[in-house]
Amino acid sequence: MPKKNDHDPLSKAHNKALRLLGIRNRSRKEVKDRLQAYGYSDEITHQVIVRLEDTGLVDDRKFAFERARSMGKGKGWGPRKLRWDLARYGVSSELTDLAVEQAYGRQPRTKIMCRLVRKRYGEEVLGVETDRKTRAKALRFLLGRGFEPDEVHGIFKSI
Repeated sequence: MPKKNDHDPLSKAHNKALRLLGIRNRSRKEVKDRLQAYGYSDEITHQVIVRLEDTGLVDDRKFAFERARSMGKGKGWGPRKLRWDLARYGVSSELTDLAVEQAYGRQPRTKIMCRLVRKRYGEEVLGVETDRKTRAKALRFLLGRGFEPDEVHGIFKSI
């Protein structure tokens, strides 16, 4: 026998959101967009999000910090790429700045960039004898990862 709430749109939307959050942590905007894509009204979507925020299941701060830590240290993304990514998920710029700062901790980004380049191109890439072509590839690689151009050029100028 079906439950009373099985046909209630609010309960359906809430259950859909819980399934989405069971896969991974999501931002407020992402949950809203997904629920609306499933055809739920603005009112239902808003009620579900408020309920999820009240219980702590949707928290943009937690989402931003986890995403920045995972992508920053884990994937080697630079600050520019992290900022772009978090903005795409609707995280505020203030929260994004805090999350990006936290992602790298006290470790200088130059160390992270050197580690990434050495891993991809070998130990000698930061040496004096490195050819211009390889050095240019490494430079483009770091810029593509979202590191600041001044910082990227700085690690190659010190050689």
